[in-house]
Amino acid sequence: MEEKEILRILGIDREAGCAVVIEQYQHMLWGICARRLDDPEDIRECVLAALGDFCLRWERFDPESGSLKSYLAAIADRKALDKFRQNCRWERACQAAAQLFKERSIRVRSTDFVRALEMLDPDDARILRMRYWKGMRYTEIARSLQLPYETVKKRGQRGLQKLRRCLENSGQGTEP
Repeated sequence: MEEKEILRILGIDREAGCAVVIEQYQHMLWGICARRLDDPEDIRECVLAALGDFCLRWERFDPESGSLKSYLAAIADRKALDKFRQNCRWERACQAAAQLFKERSIRVRSTDFVRALEMLDPDDARILRMRYWKGMRYTEIARSLQLPYETVKKRGQRGLQKLRRCLENSGQGTEP
């Protein structure tokens, strides 16, 4: 379907127009996001965000400035870049925390470490063990626990922060 027809449909019935946009451009947007991202959940999130942004504010699109295809591609690429940067920040934070745990585990009494893990919500502790002891990715953990990816990722982040605070507040006693 041509862009003029899509814009006409959007003007008459936003939902029907958005359905046409999604049908016609979702695969193209997936490919654009996949150039920057590896995780299918991240790609899906970016594609949906790009389509959602366009459908909510489609009136901002000016056909005189360029094609609808290019406009959607720019939105998707920006979303993917933002997600890529967010993932990089998260990975750096995880590596720093893991390094802290590795360093602290030598100095912190093992009983303090076990006690800190026990203070966490059992699901948070389970996610952390799967992530850092078994080396699983959040997508694998989500599949294994049959939970949404975002839920597992957030619980992992929060659990890591809580564990770090517990270890830092557990006293300065060290093993000889």
